[in-house]
Amino acid sequence: MALPKIQQPLFNYTLPVSKQSITFRPFLVSEEKILLAGKEGDPLQQLNAMEQVITNVVQEDINLDELTMVDIEMLFVQLRSKSVQNLVKLKYRDREDDQEYDFNVDLDTLEPTITEERTGQIDLDGNINMELKDPTFGVFKKLGLDMMDEMDTENVLKMIANCIVSVWDKDQVYDSFSESEALDFLRQMDTKRFEKISEYFESVPKLRHTIEYENSKGSKRKIDLEGLADFF
Repeated sequence: MALPKIQQPLFNYTLPVSKQSITFRPFLVSEEKILLAGKEGDPLQQLNAMEQVITNVVQEDINLDELTMVDIEMLFVQLRSKSVQNLVKLKYRDREDDQEYDFNVDLDTLEPTITEERTGQIDLDGNINMELKDPTFGVFKKLGLDMMDEMDTENVLKMIANCIVSVWDKDQVYDSFSESEALDFLRQMDTKRFEKISEYFESVPKLRHTIEYENSKGSKRKIDLEGLADFF
């Protein structure tokens, strides 16, 4: 006699940046194994594992490549909360008293940091302007970037190059160019111009959370968590 089929609950969530409303089910044991296998692989294998599982569990047909990284991160946080549990146990060693402290983070309370009235149009020098977009899952996948770790300078430049929508001056709009041409454009910039671009990407919506506590010496301490790697 065949065993009964297990019915999975469905959950609703609105992605914080794109504002898309999605419905998803918890991931299964077999899908958790896919995530664990991806975690042991290189950055591209990690991204492919996340894409496979998210595609499986989300009921709507959505284009993950067009979603910003914080939408992907928040979706994964919700998925982890509903599939395993909402509480994540973290352990940190305090640098002042060298003691270990345990913390519980409720995933259901996490919200991304979003800068209001943020614009992707950058005036570089009063003559040359550019429009930028936020890094997407598709960009990370194309370049094989590690969403769990900091990028080196070359990968930062490649990411920015793939986020340039257009460049214009008083005479012409440049909106058709290769990644190589975009990289050359960035590398010929001076520090002052490049800092304006850096400021835009520093304000990209991020998954952030702050833990505050008092250590054994009575000092008020703070731990800033950012990105999936700090939570899992």
